[in-house]
Amino acid sequence: MKLLLDTCALIALSEGSLPSAAAAALVSAERASISPIVPWELGIKVKAGKLTLANPPLEWILNLAGRHQLDPPDAGLDAALLCAAADLPLIHRDPFDRVLVATAQRDGLTILTSDRLIPKYPDIMTIW
Repeated sequence: MKLLLDTCALIALSEGSLPSAAAAALVSAERASISPIVPWELGIKVKAGKLTLANPPLEWILNLAGRHQLDPPDAGLDAALLCAAADLPLIHRDPFDRVLVATAQRDGLTILTSDRLIPKYPDIMTIW
C-alpha cells in the first residue's frame, strides 16, 4: 500500500499518538509520502498561533520524514492537480484536504487521516 499522510497524521506521528491501525499501516506501507501542501498548511497554522512546532515547518517536516522513512514533500503540485482539486464535489471545503484528495486520486494513494469527510469522495481509501 502507498500512503499519503494528512497534516493531522504527521502531527499525531510526531506526538506518538497515531492510533494502532494507522501506525501499523505506516510501518507496513510500501511507501509513505508527505504532500507539498502540508508544509503550507503547517506554516499557516504556526503563523496563526494555532500550532507550535519545535522548528520551522519545513525543517520540522524534513526531520520527521527522515526519522520515519517518509518521502519528503516534493514539487508534485501543478496546474492540473490544483484544477482537479477545485473540480471535486464540494464535500469538503478545506482547500488543503481537497488537494490531498486530488493527489490520492491521481496517484492511487491511501490517505492516512482522521478527517471524516475525506472518505466520502469517490475512489478514496483512508486509514484511521
